[in-house]
Amino acid sequence: MTLLRVALSVLFGLGLLGCPRLPPLDYGKDGPAKDGAELLKRIVVAESQVISVKGDAKLIVDSPQGKGAVSLFVAVMHPAQLHIESLDFFGRPEGILVTDGERFGLYDARQHKYFRGPASAENMARFVPISLPPRELASLLMGRVPRIPEESSELSVDEPSRSYVLALKRGAVTQRLNVSTGTHRVTRSRVEGIATYAIDADELTDFGPATLPKHLTLDAPSAKTKVELLYKDITVNETPELTLFELEPPEGIPVVEVQANGQAVSP
Repeated sequence: MTLLRVALSVLFGLGLLGCPRLPPLDYGKDGPAKDGAELLKRIVVAESQVISVKGDAKLIVDSPQGKGAVSLFVAVMHPAQLHIESLDFFGRPEGILVTDGERFGLYDARQHKYFRGPASAENMARFVPISLPPRELASLLMGRVPRIPEESSELSVDEPSRSYVLALKRGAVTQRLNVSTGTHRVTRSRVEGIATYAIDADELTDFGPATLPKHLTLDAPSAKTKVELLYKDITVNETPELTLFELEPPEGIPVVEVQANGQAVSP
């Protein structure tokens, strides 16, 4: 019996050695959040550290219209100023989208036209694979994850993923967020109860006091569309040239005025 106990003790000890413990979680200088409301405030502070992004990116799209990848030049500034160029193999613009949040302009090199009108989600969808209003698109490009207006929240910690798990509830709708304990950046979002898109944000990278996810994935099952954005060579919080956000058509390009629903205005 004594030998059996010794053998079991040795095996148990070896088992513990084979399963190393995770290092303690980094909760930042303020320690663990005590509840969902406190964590939401920390998320807002973390997201507000990024007010502009400019540089090169790659967009990968899988949709009913087709699959493919395209190089982008992106300039975005809070709250809703955008300049996005899709580039061909030689780095020449195939399309240029500009918006100040209220109006938009889109130069389409293939059609040799410039579309201009209200910056509605329908008009933005001429360029972006998932229909989004400009403020929401700008927020996503700065790593900010949209959240439902919650009536209640539940907070827990998932140590293996090094994250908080925050459940926001409003009526029959629940949004579950994974939030980095150290940076308070949202790294995952799933919504139940309404048809919307799921978000995964990883490759958290420090830019001075700010942190930005350099890899963003949006998955919209109802639209059978998945979009991935990978930032490459970028700067953060350096004010872009304001001329990038001017809504002026290229010289000699025909202008097509469009309505908020995306339809062209009758001559």
